Amino acid sequence: MKRLDKAAEAIAKSILHCDSMRVISHNDADGITSAGLICNALLRAGIPFQASLLKRLDESVINGLTGPVVFCDMGSGKPELISRIKDDCFVLDHHRPVGTLSCMHLNPHLYGIDGAFELSAAGTVYSVVRHMGDNFDLAGLALVGAMGDRQGMIGANRTILEDAIASGAVEVKPGLKMSEDGPLEDVFQNSIEPLLDFTGDPEKTRKFLDDLKIKGNVESLEKDDLSRLCTALTLKLLIQGSFAADSILGDVIRLRHEVVENSLQMVQLLNACGNRDVPGLGLALCLRDRSALGEARKLAQEYKSHILREMNLLRVQNKVMANIRYLMRENMEAGSIVSGLGIRYLYTDMPLITLNHKDDMVKISARGTKPLIARGLDLSVAMRKAAEAVGGTGGGHTIASGASIPPGAEERFLGLLDEIVGEQLHGTAKVEALVSSAPSRSDAA
Repeated sequence: MKRLDKAAEAIAKSILHCDSMRVISHNDADGITSAGLICNALLRAGIPFQASLLKRLDESVINGLTGPVVFCDMGSGKPELISRIKDDCFVLDHHRPVGTLSCMHLNPHLYGIDGAFELSAAGTVYSVVRHMGDNFDLAGLALVGAMGDRQGMIGANRTILEDAIASGAVEVKPGLKMSEDGPLEDVFQNSIEPLLDFTGDPEKTRKFLDDLKIKGNVESLEKDDLSRLCTALTLKLLIQGSFAADSILGDVIRLRHEVVENSLQMVQLLNACGNRDVPGLGLALCLRDRSALGEARKLAQEYKSHILREMNLLRVQNKVMANIRYLMRENMEAGSIVSGLGIRYLYTDMPLITLNHKDDMVKISARGTKPLIARGLDLSVAMRKAAEAVGGTGGGHTIASGASIPPGAEERFLGLLDEIVGEQLHGTAKVEALVSSAPSRSDAA
């Protein structure tokens, strides 16, 4: 952390010398909070900026781009694109680096910190903005970014949490980790995190709570009620086959300066904004614009309905290969969320893949578990190899990764991915032969 912080300070000084800044960031919760952090810092420093929040970094983004420019939550895996930018360029990312960047580049992996588990892109950006002025009140946004990427408060994230507590940016207290506040019946009926077998069913929700004789608001439960409720939820999730029960009760992070106090609700709002193609609305939330809150909440409710519908599709339409489980659909609204929830609450035995044919491209999300990672799974490598072999691109983290491939390449991609994952988990096979016999990028095009 000391070496990363020293590099972050140098980048902060360089950014403060710029007359203006282009900000380009990913459009999920981690990417939006990353943009929010740097945009808040630039605004306070009096540096004009223009922000763009994107699904992916590709050729169309780089063409005609002039700096100074800062990339957040993207860039470390695309040295061939970043190298074409001749003006001042900064990359603040946490994905596993590929190749070498000649610009100023901050990434936890370069300092022995695991960017998949211990420091998000937002945390990486926060390490810079804390040197750009009195910005310690923004630490809560860095924690939201980490939670958006399913990271725990360990390692470097723990250091940021301690910063946030010390500065008064957050309050931490034991409680139930739910993404909404309010009456228990309403919260559980609409809950997708945790995903329960009575989610969406008012009568079953009411019976579950009546049997426990528990009423009240989720954020203000008495200690005894909280303990009984958590025990019941843990048992229910274990019966469902989920290993996520340990994430229900714990340190609840309340945001003291942001537009909502519930940190998990903030994650949900930002993900909804990104998914509904209005990430700028999410950025407005990170800039503490309360006028954006009503529309964001409406989008989040619509998004939740899509998620629940697609989770039901996963239950009935998933298919299993030797080493992976997958769902293939067209025009899904929440592919990455479905893969994440699916592996946490429904299918933990093997990596879960969603393939979504949308807008002349097949978008793929892959999720694993920590036990699978311990056995050798590296979805970043597996997705990149399989995607490139069929004319696409891929990468990300060991436990969570994505790819884009041309339509028509799905079956070939799945076959390759299944073989690569099999080799990682079991030391099997013929992967190199399969990859070398796959069509090249130019052939697929």
